[in-house]
Amino acid sequence: MVKPVTLSAELRVRDVMTSPVIECDENDSSVVVADKMRKYGVGSVVVTKNGEPRGIITKTDLVCDVVANGLDPNQVLAKNIMTTSLQTIEPDATIDEAITKMNRLKISRLVVVYKGRVAGIVSVKDILQVTPEIVNIVREKMRLTGTASTPTSSPVEGYCDVCGEWSDLLTRVEDQLMCEECRLELEESRKE
Repeated sequence: MVKPVTLSAELRVRDVMTSPVIECDENDSSVVVADKMRKYGVGSVVVTKNGEPRGIITKTDLVCDVVANGLDPNQVLAKNIMTTSLQTIEPDATIDEAITKMNRLKISRLVVVYKGRVAGIVSVKDILQVTPEIVNIVREKMRLTGTASTPTSSPVEGYCDVCGEWSDLLTRVEDQLMCEECRLELEESRKE
């Protein structure tokens, strides 16, 4: 029996990963790290020492470890806030394997390693940008089988179905999860 191939089984991590990886030295200040994130439009930076990866810093690390604690970002070094347990995946791994690993570890990105060297980073956002049709397929299947969930009235967090940006306050509107800004734009367009 031939097993049908799905889009997510065909896609590999190498097809969606972000490369090259933005790096910083372990002795760079939090300001330098944040500036690199802003300049390159990324949510994480790999911390290196003499070119070897030592850890990773995310936007959340900067907010929770520096800003929320009232620390001077010019004085806090990358090595003091980085996560040292780099979670990695091979570039030839499937998107399904990457999603499963991120879900199991409750993280949103993996460092892609090829022959012991950092080759890229793959995030949930990277995967969602290239596979939105999977969501539509699942919705259609739920509609056909009658397993569609009841609409939620309480806000949830995740990626907005309209703009793709992360929000802590998603609201279900006409079978889509929308951030506050997209919901307000929809309401305004209906008034016109």
